[in-house]
Amino acid sequence: MKYAFIFLLIICSFTQLKSQEQAGIENFAFQSGEKLTYRGYYNWGFIWVAAGEVKLEVKDEAYSNKPAYKIEAEGKTLKAFDWFFKLRDTLSCYVDSTNLKPFYFDRKTHEGDYIARHQYWFDYEKNQVYSEIRKRQKPIKKDTLENMNISSDIVSVAYFTRNLDFSKYKKREKIPLRMLIDNEIHNLYIRYKGIEKVKLKNGEVYECLKFSPMLVKGNLFKGGEDMTIWVSNDRNRVPIMVEAKVLIGSVKGLLDSYEGLRSTRESLFKKKSGRLEFE
Repeated sequence: MKYAFIFLLIICSFTQLKSQEQAGIENFAFQSGEKLTYRGYYNWGFIWVAAGEVKLEVKDEAYSNKPAYKIEAEGKTLKAFDWFFKLRDTLSCYVDSTNLKPFYFDRKTHEGDYIARHQYWFDYEKNQVYSEIRKRQKPIKKDTLENMNISSDIVSVAYFTRNLDFSKYKKREKIPLRMLIDNEIHNLYIRYKGIEKVKLKNGEVYECLKFSPMLVKGNLFKGGEDMTIWVSNDRNRVPIMVEAKVLIGSVKGLLDSYEGLRSTRESLFKKKSGRLEFE
């Protein structure tokens, strides 16, 4: 289960288009004070088991005297699931509040016996990313990565993507992606799969944008497009649901509660705060 809930944390970390990399993007989808909570499930055979929880929060917090959002993601397995695999992870980043370009990313990892911290600083004047990686009982590793075409960390890219204009893409079209993961920059893509409706227990239907991102082959995934993501097709662009196949079984993340949404006009969400119950 290593990294399973990391991917639930990023929910919709899909893309950053080359035409918008240098200029950034204007934010219309979220605001300071937004809080999203997700329930994580693991399927082994025919049974879905509640396994973890993910919380995402946005705050106004300056970075080096520049206007910025601090975005924090906390993921943990439930105590009843800790016997199988214990996870306590915190991911945080600072992004420029004027264009959503990342300033800094910090990932504190505690997964089973694995403890590590990854830090990245983005230098746009030199087109570089500076990294510092600490792992238990290992020397500190420092590195410099070239960043000619601006990349995003796995948290900031999700919030950047919520502000893209998806209406110009055709069904099955690939959208390019550059993401910084574990001190490497990957050129990937997501495949847009059109619009699909998600039904709740109370009968409400949420119209969603549907995607499948290309995954990096590793300890959890075989690689390819074995993850599907649903995002609300309104001005909030809230990630509603994610499903992914893993090497053993599959994982699912469902939006449980939301608070501080930016928009209720032209929105599927009639209130700024509430809960969702899926069928």
